[in-house]
Amino acid sequence: MPTDLKFQPSIHQLLSVRLSSVRDELFEVVDRRNQQMMPWAPAEGMRTISGQLVEIAITEVQIATQLTSDRWIPDEDAKSLLGDCQSLENLRHQLVIIRNQTLCYLDSLSSEDLNELVDVRTMGLPGVPRAEVFRSLAQHEYYHLGQLISYLWLRGDHPYKW
Repeated sequence: MPTDLKFQPSIHQLLSVRLSSVRDELFEVVDRRNQQMMPWAPAEGMRTISGQLVEIAITEVQIATQLTSDRWIPDEDAKSLLGDCQSLENLRHQLVIIRNQTLCYLDSLSSEDLNELVDVRTMGLPGVPRAEVFRSLAQHEYYHLGQLISYLWLRGDHPYKW
């Protein structure tokens, strides 16, 4: 497949593709699960399947809220916004809504906005370019996606055969 080597994607395009592709991959994994699997974890002390999905969702809610209103939502408050955290259908629906809101916010930003330094609690630095926060959000989701893939594999659903 030939590519146009002169094409120069914008930061907006790169971030949007990164956020969309990780969510598509997450849903590929989520759609291989059923409601009965939600309380399962591979070992004592590990997050359950629902716990992994909640972690992905609340982190995005917290980061988006901090970017848009400069306030931090505690975990329990963010979690309460999700509704039934044991329902696979509800969590999938909430993940769609949350990502759409994040992408709308991203689309509202200028290139200058994406380069502006922001103070985001989860980054551990006094300031990072706003674009980096979106990259970090995708990285966080990929981390938990990898865990969920491992969970499936442990249950006999071999990811290389998908």
